[in-house]
Amino acid sequence: MSNIPVDLPDHLMQFVDQGAKNGGFANPSEYIVALVAAANEKQGEIEQALLAGISSGPAEPWTDEEWQSIKERVVAKSVK
Repeated sequence: MSNIPVDLPDHLMQFVDQGAKNGGFANPSEYIVALVAAANEKQGEIEQALLAGISSGPAEPWTDEEWQSIKERVVAKSVK
């Protein structure tokens, strides 16, 4: 395993310490490793979604009704 020195401002170090404690990690280093792994996984998911979109065929414009439906779903989620 490789090591990298990281200097964190006090408020971020407090965040890491609290996250490690609340997450049941043995130490802040394990917590940071978990954060980086999660970011890596999320990036892979985003890339897969983008590739799926690209390979799904040519783009088609949305109708006014489709846009309205999307807006209503967004508003409904923000109200909850």
